[in-house]
Amino acid sequence: MKPKVLIVENSWTMRETLRLLLSGDFDCAAASSGEEGLEKALAQPPDLLLSDVNMEGMDGYELCRRFRQEPSLQHIPVVFVSGFAPRSDSDASLPVPDAYLVKPVKPALLIAEIHALLRRGSAPVSATAPTAQVVTKA
Repeated sequence: MKPKVLIVENSWTMRETLRLLLSGDFDCAAASSGEEGLEKALAQPPDLLLSDVNMEGMDGYELCRRFRQEPSLQHIPVVFVSGFAPRSDSDASLPVPDAYLVKPVKPALLIAEIHALLRRGSAPVSATAPTAQVVTKA
């Protein structure tokens, strides 16, 4: 059985590209907003969340925060894929994803990162634990 990846991306083109790219290795569900992504995750928790950062309404950081606060979701690895570099301000209240990839991301790198996070296990992460691995565009 393939691991479940929830893709939360407001761009239809990017969402479908990611879904098609990952569907060979993962069972993919998709959402077009943070709110929809949270609803889907609460109804059927994924094995990994792959989210854009800049979205209308609930952005990726708020979605990550909600995952970290929700007992049924807090163990799920969170990967940000964004066209922007990570926020450089050292705001300790910002939730930290498990990985941050800057677009454009090479498909092999994205797939390898997801597999690595899934292999790492599902140890709970605190709401602001500085454990993120930043992977820049290659």
